[in-house]
Amino acid sequence: MTSTWKPRIVLFQCQWCLFSEADQKWVDTQRPRNVRLVKVPCTGRISPLYILNALQGGADGVLVSGCKPEMCHFKEGNLGARRQLDEFANFLEYAGLEEGRVHFAWLDVQERGRIQQELADMEARLVEMGPSERMKTRAPLKEGGLA
Repeated sequence: MTSTWKPRIVLFQCQWCLFSEADQKWVDTQRPRNVRLVKVPCTGRISPLYILNALQGGADGVLVSGCKPEMCHFKEGNLGARRQLDEFANFLEYAGLEEGRVHFAWLDVQERGRIQQELADMEARLVEMGPSERMKTRAPLKEGGLA
């Protein structure tokens, strides 16, 4: 692994959690190239299968950013998402994925620059862990049997 390796991160972002126009502009146009953005109407709409798909598709980590519990536009969607993703994280750990590759961040609409810090912290954790190979999809099966 070279010192220039950048982990691939998928950011699932609630469309309501970044109130600051500057923060949203940074996410939309200036975020690092190794971060892929998936906007959702609410974190409560994220199926754990989307996260599994991101990890199998080559992501080294997944960050889910949602509104603070009392600030959810859909009342309790983010609380349901947090419970579901906590249980899913237990499954991923059981499957052999290191803890810390999937992270949920509550973002207060008044916190400026927090999304940048969350992504920087996640990237630092992932660099320390190294590339993820555990969940990535293997080569397709060959006709007539196992590869």
